[in-house]
Amino acid sequence: MRASDVMIADPVVVAAGATSSEVAALMRVKNISVVPVVDNPKDRRYLGTISDRDIVTECVGQGHDPSDCAVQDHARTDTPVVKPDTDLKGYKVSQDNDHHVRTTIVVVDADKRVVGFIPHPEAVEGIRIGT
Repeated sequence: MRASDVMIADPVVVAAGATSSEVAALMRVKNISVVPVVDNPKDRRYLGTISDRDIVTECVGQGHDPSDCAVQDHARTDTPVVKPDTDLKGYKVSQDNDHHVRTTIVVVDADKRVVGFIPHPEAVEGIRIGT
């Protein structure tokens, strides 16, 4: 099974310069908890991911003003990234030691443009989650 077979195509993304408040509002409206961060919505070049937990712990928890805090400042860069044709059978995703961090996979094309998102790889047959 390839990544393109199980990914959410053309997922919601946020621009690196968006504020944490804007991203939190988008997450609430779209009912999502993790979103890829890109250079800009047109080019969609992948820079990282941001979760609702990252906003709370890394922005708000550090005393930053979420309405004045760029999401890129707190984006994670350790999210697994694959190409659409990546075979996921036997693919291993390392799980962060922080069990509160949910594992996701970002799918990018040859130009590092976000083309897909796998929000729950633990539910995909063939993917192994581990440390």
